[in-house]
Amino acid sequence: MGNLDMLKKQHEEVLALIKTIRGMVADHPEEKSKEIAFHINALSGKLKMHLMSEDQFLYPSLMQSRSQTIRNTAQTFNREMGNLAQLFHSFAQQYNTPSKIIQNKHQFIAESQKIFRLIEERTKNEDTKLYPLITAK
Repeated sequence: MGNLDMLKKQHEEVLALIKTIRGMVADHPEEKSKEIAFHINALSGKLKMHLMSEDQFLYPSLMQSRSQTIRNTAQTFNREMGNLAQLFHSFAQQYNTPSKIIQNKHQFIAESQKIFRLIEERTKNEDTKLYPLITAK
């Protein structure tokens, strides 16, 4: 599956952006609010395309797989993590400008930690549990 390499590369890019944002948040988010907003918007674009590819194409095709293990894993992941695109879109809309970040600094920090953990969990599960099943078949 040629698209798998692309999806893995996108995971790396998304995780790198999260790491960058976390570093700026830890280092005076008020002073770095422009850069944080810029990176949130960049992450939003990457994540939107990535999750759309997975949620609209990869997962539906995997749920039709001949392998019951792949089918079950895809269904479980889709059920547990299928709303991540909506959650992140809401987060990005709330904090896509410097003023929104500064006005709600404490809420932004808490929510960014939560949404970033969800993204990291999904990418880890896909990289370590789902993608290996696909390449093994």
